[in-house]
Amino acid sequence: MPGPTAAQPPVGIDLGTTYSVVAYLDDSGRPTTLPNGSGELLTASALLFDADDVVVGREAVRGSIMDPDSFAECFKRDVGSSVYHRKVRGVDVPPEVFSALILERLRQDAERRLGPVRQAVITVPAFFDETRRKATQEAGRLAGLEVLDIINEPTAAAVAYGYQHGFFHPVQGAVEAEPRRVLVYDLGGGTFDVTILEISGHRFRALATDGDVRLGGKDFDERLVDHAAGQFAAEHGLDPRSDAQDAAQLWQDIQEAKHTLSERQRAVVMVVHAGIRMRIEVTRQLFEELGRDLLRRTENTTVQVVREAGLQWSDIERVLLVGGSSRMPMVAEMLQRVTGKEPDRTASPDEAVAHGAALYAAMLANQGAPAGLARCELLNVNSHSLGVVGMNTKTRRRQNVVIIPKNTPIPCSVARTFQTARHGQRNVVVAIVEGESHRPEECIALGHCIVRDLPPDLPQGTQVRVEYQYAANGRISVLARVPAVRQSAQVEIQREPGRDLEDLDTWRARLRGAGCAAGSSSSSAAPIDLNDRSSVLRRLDALYTLVGQAAVSESLPSSLSGSQQAARAAAAALEKAQAALHAAAAAKESAAGTGEAVRYGSELARAKTAHDQALTQSDFAHLILGRECTAAAVDLPILRQVGPEIDLLKRHSKHSP
Repeated sequence: MPGPTAAQPPVGIDLGTTYSVVAYLDDSGRPTTLPNGSGELLTASALLFDADDVVVGREAVRGSIMDPDSFAECFKRDVGSSVYHRKVRGVDVPPEVFSALILERLRQDAERRLGPVRQAVITVPAFFDETRRKATQEAGRLAGLEVLDIINEPTAAAVAYGYQHGFFHPVQGAVEAEPRRVLVYDLGGGTFDVTILEISGHRFRALATDGDVRLGGKDFDERLVDHAAGQFAAEHGLDPRSDAQDAAQLWQDIQEAKHTLSERQRAVVMVVHAGIRMRIEVTRQLFEELGRDLLRRTENTTVQVVREAGLQWSDIERVLLVGGSSRMPMVAEMLQRVTGKEPDRTASPDEAVAHGAALYAAMLANQGAPAGLARCELLNVNSHSLGVVGMNTKTRRRQNVVIIPKNTPIPCSVARTFQTARHGQRNVVVAIVEGESHRPEECIALGHCIVRDLPPDLPQGTQVRVEYQYAANGRISVLARVPAVRQSAQVEIQREPGRDLEDLDTWRARLRGAGCAAGSSSSSAAPIDLNDRSSVLRRLDALYTLVGQAAVSESLPSSLSGSQQAARAAAAALEKAQAALHAAAAAKESAAGTGEAVRYGSELARAKTAHDQALTQSDFAHLILGRECTAAAVDLPILRQVGPEIDLLKRHSKHSP
């Protein structure tokens, strides 16, 4: 790919849960937000699919009311999972694909002003693990971008703060060598981060970070939605959330009400369902009571991060507010009460992250020098602990032994000594996991290394030396040695994406079908038009799913064991969700009175949502297994039946319009 030129400046992208922003450095070296095609600085991270096109942004949100099954939003919360939590137009879609479509639109919007754009720095929550970071990088690749780096959103905001205060000026930056400690409180639409950074001139060093990838403004919205729906149900005995279109309208109206409550003490929501209109008034005080526990979660995390950094509040010079949801008055009030400091709101909470990313992108692409900007140095900490799985000698149970605790400065290297579990142990398997829990099943498995063919009479308790190296780029190396016999094994975990996500044109074609398929994607009875690529792709997916369902109980090559286990686990989760759904339906049927009917109705709605999510995960896990079995030409009875049709459809998928 050609290097950047004056006509090809790199951009910084804040890929948000609810809104996304793209920025660049103008000719004077000032970070500037680029408007989208509608002239808006913020692009809603929302997609609507119809027979002709993919609608992105605010128009997608508006269209969701009429066609909620063709709408996707908040997919950032699913990044790192195999698929989006529900089907869209009857199709299981990896969240990276949705993210890539947003990134593609941001790139196209930037190109209207800048010309060809290829290089970008993309931001992620500080609490994202490496799986989610790599998935974000893959989304950038699908969108036609060369991702220069993935950096943390709070760090990007701190870089923007540093620019505002002249830290990147070659002279002033040198003068500002006295360390400043800032706390970045980042409450976005779907995620929450809090990070403490120490800024010394051009050097930005993270001291501690924590957060929650499933806590944001959307959760505060949900409290208001539940309140309004409950008021309506108590009055009329009907739940407006039971109708997809009415629920979509309610969510939009609630979001507007929340924004109003940031400026005024009262707001009015009109709830419409089953031909009934009901006016519901909400106050700021009520809203704050409904979201008090959510705010307390952010408060507890903030206090914990200061404690983990070994600091007192007097050691923190500034508290920066970032993220659109930080505009809620209760956020600033809580932070002032806890910290004793007036939160710094000088930077735009919506644009600061993208501006910091744009500054960093220009420095990485060596375009900061003409603007007189010194290059900054970013030093991070790991946001999740890394460990190995061993056997507890007292309980005889497997447990995660943390080797590198979270908030350890990286790069780093750590060594620990373990012992063999039994006499005559021939192999030592070191399982590597990421997570805080002592229970391995609650952690993310990253890989393993095996020391093989040990002597047959090796005594129980023989020392095994495990050395962990964590590089600044997220690459992990693990070396396991048995010093007594001078044998070792080493594994390097790069955690690159391990699946072929195809290209965006293929996904557009798959989602472009005239109507939404109902039920499981394994249904293969739908008519097929070989001249319609979307029809061909849907049929291929259905056949792959059939192959995967048949392969779950078969003996497969070891290279497919991971996908087979994932499919089995997804099938078990679906069975459990089906049982819960049946139980919730039975409880609603036996409800006595309106109050019980409303409560059990809400539980049934949640059970149905959980069931739909489990069905989506199961279908996609079987599809992946079926696709891998087909690619590996595994000798299966089902493939002997449908293999010829799959080959025919694959040829047509490459040539169909």
